[in-house]
Amino acid sequence: MASSNMTAGKRLTSALVATVLSVSVVAGVGVLLHKLSADPNGTLVATKEADTITIDGKVYPKASLTMGVYADKEQAAEDGFTGMKNDWVQYGPSNHLILPANTYVTMTIHGYDGGEELNNPYFGKVIGTVGGTVNIDGEDITSLPYNKIQHTWTLHGIPSSSQDPLFVSVPLLRVEEDDNGWVPTKDPITNLKGHTITFSFLTKGAGNYVWNCEFPCGDDTYAKFGAAMSGYGYMSGKVTVTA
Repeated sequence: MASSNMTAGKRLTSALVATVLSVSVVAGVGVLLHKLSADPNGTLVATKEADTITIDGKVYPKASLTMGVYADKEQAAEDGFTGMKNDWVQYGPSNHLILPANTYVTMTIHGYDGGEELNNPYFGKVIGTVGGTVNIDGEDITSLPYNKIQHTWTLHGIPSSSQDPLFVSVPLLRVEEDDNGWVPTKDPITNLKGHTITFSFLTKGAGNYVWNCEFPCGDDTYAKFGAAMSGYGYMSGKVTVTA
């Protein structure tokens, strides 16, 4: 019985350490990105739609934008994005997103990368979207297994009394690989090379926020949070919500 209690205690301690580490990384990345101003590839401005949507009795204007996430520069080039300076995993075509305030925003991400395992299964959950779901290749889901994820798109803000809180986190389904390379997907939109991930969320008032990937997709330094994970503009960026 003592051995069983010790094992349970160790598991609890490990879980708490992993959670604290993930939260610390989120906060650290947020502070760093908030201070940086350079946009390597300019800005990506959401397109305002002509129609509106009513949620809980309130009418919201609609806007949309599309991004991609790639294993390397070659993969990015195939999707029409010239890519960042280093040949690392990267989002594109821009790391700085401009969104309108108090709007129903629909994001589409074309994900072409593989994956390993999350450090924290928490980021396998869909959080902060309208309906609590993300649509992947036509199917609505609320979470992904910790070992089926290529990256996450996680939007958050530094706690402040001057702007509204905003937190959205969506896991992206990985593209499988075998001995012959990438396994074709069932998504014709990406020419069977990736997955189309679509989700919607509501912005609030004007403010400055950051987004980043919570999947450990960097090099072996800092528990795979080095290289692309610590290089601004690859797996991280800014979100400006404008009035």
